[in-house]
Amino acid sequence: MTIYLPDDLAETVKEHDDLNVSAVCQDALRRELARREEIAKLDSGMERVVVYVEEPYESDVAFVGKLLHHSDREDSAAYLTRRHRIAVYDERQQKLYQYDTFDDLRSNADSDSELLAGVAATLGEKHAVELDI
Repeated sequence: MTIYLPDDLAETVKEHDDLNVSAVCQDALRRELARREEIAKLDSGMERVVVYVEEPYESDVAFVGKLLHHSDREDSAAYLTRRHRIAVYDERQQKLYQYDTFDDLRSNADSDSELLAGVAATLGEKHAVELDI
């Protein structure tokens, strides 16, 4: 198997003589395969979810998904959709947010830490609460 690296990344990797590229790639591939296995397990049991969204629809909206985590503290729920996206419904604001990946959800500054931890655990993602200390 051959792995392609863009020139700039290859040059940066070469600067780190002690980096075991093979081990790093193996670890990344194992994590990705485990993540995919967890998502495949979640595919079973998906159902139609209906929520009221104030803007822009001012109506009920529906999608097919499976509950990943519900945060009582923030009144929000995260779902895995059949297209393997993450939908987060904010019950207080009556808004539905959509993310392509867990990393997209994590990068959202407004994400609830309890919700993030619950979604990470369900999806088999690594997650740590970042402290500014």
